[in-house]
Amino acid sequence: MLTRNHGAFLQQAIDSVIDQTLFANCELLIGEDDSADQTASVAWAAAAAHPGKIWVFESVGGALGFHRNFERLSLVARGTFVAFLEGDDWWSDSSKLERQVQLLQQQPELAFCGGRTRIWAGTESAAGQETREIGPAGKGCPLTFTDLIHSYSFHFSAVLMRRTALELPAWIFGQYCLDRPLYLLAARHGDAGVIDRCMSVYRLHGGGVWSPLAPLAKARRSQQLFTTFTAVFDRRYRRCFRRSLSAILWSYLAEALRGGQGQQAAVILTMAVRASPWQRLWRQPRLTAAALVRALLPIGGVVP
Repeated sequence: MLTRNHGAFLQQAIDSVIDQTLFANCELLIGEDDSADQTASVAWAAAAAHPGKIWVFESVGGALGFHRNFERLSLVARGTFVAFLEGDDWWSDSSKLERQVQLLQQQPELAFCGGRTRIWAGTESAAGQETREIGPAGKGCPLTFTDLIHSYSFHFSAVLMRRTALELPAWIFGQYCLDRPLYLLAARHGDAGVIDRCMSVYRLHGGGVWSPLAPLAKARRSQQLFTTFTAVFDRRYRRCFRRSLSAILWSYLAEALRGGQGQQAAVILTMAVRASPWQRLWRQPRLTAAALVRALLPIGGVVP
């Protein structure tokens, strides 16, 4: 469990782990990354209430950041399987771990597995509002490496991974996110199993680090991530990475247009075309041109 300034939410996250049917066979490692609120107090109180089951690791010399916080926990994790949860999210299914462990035990060819996640907009769980679910729908087949390139398959909170499939190469510490790189690295050890259940909740709130970003900032971070992917993974996947990046940039283009951010939209459109020219200029020329017009013309279509 990675947490920083989650004092208002952390107890719910911890309780959702304690409530797991498999908790007797688990340990909870909490990386408390130099919070400025009551996060550390909540974490230590939970550890005192569950000695030998909940362990707290503090950042004494200052905040480590998400990736290094994750690294230190992964180095001391002793379980055969590892699950992830940030301190402002929670597990909504008390059988989450049990179902996931059972699947991986029954299918040793799988490297990890996951289910669906609800997005919750708001602060407290009782005062929030459900928006939508993310993750694969239906049981379907396991997801391959290529499948994981083309979609954001699982939220971090919905995954259980074999510890032997957990890799942290040096390049991963320079990326804005951790989940997609971890999934692709794990997929080199085996496919990803899909459980047809909603298992966790991702909370949107003002203290988050991703949702408040401007569309162009998201686009540039995504571009850096996929540029790294094309450099470190087998070259036969390069076209898949470029097409996936273009689709992601297109979603940020739509976000910029909805927000009336024309200049950002024009830059993002250029990035999307460069990522996959064939897909944008030759396969979808009218859609690309329409997006460009919307980005360059002010609302109402009148040029000042």
